[in-house]
Amino acid sequence: MRHFLSARFLILVAALLTLDYCLAALFPPLKGRPDFLYLVILDYAFFWSWERVPFVALGIGLLRDFFGGHLFGIETLTFAATGFLLSLAAQKLERDSLWVRLAISSLFVLLTETLRVSLGRGLEQTQGLSFELIGSLFWTTIYTTALAPLFFWFTARWLKRTPVLTQYEFF
Repeated sequence: MRHFLSARFLILVAALLTLDYCLAALFPPLKGRPDFLYLVILDYAFFWSWERVPFVALGIGLLRDFFGGHLFGIETLTFAATGFLLSLAAQKLERDSLWVRLAISSLFVLLTETLRVSLGRGLEQTQGLSFELIGSLFWTTIYTTALAPLFFWFTARWLKRTPVLTQYEFF
């Protein structure tokens, strides 16, 4: 877990958490917005270690629960469950293709947002799903997935990503 606890990674998460809540004020509530913390989890799954993704997702879910203004535990449960599913997908699917990464990213964001909204609506006893809420889930998925390649490029430079396995040929 050395990447998960490195100073650069923690600074990145803190900056993105701040950016997420600052962007929330700029976007109308039910119009969708990019969510950078999803991209942190995806970056960790694709480029660092898919085995540790549930722990990273759990940590980010706890951070969002501490700083969010909603029922405590919804983000943690949602991120832990979808982080576990993401680790299974990252283990089985090819992660080198950009298109596969984009497809997994969009499915992860859509599943996480749907589960988060469903749990939030069910536990907080609020009204059901509306067209605006479904549109918000859709646009959040589109915005976040569209920013994924740029985010992966940025984190490769910021976190100084190197290949995990180096193969040498002597013949």
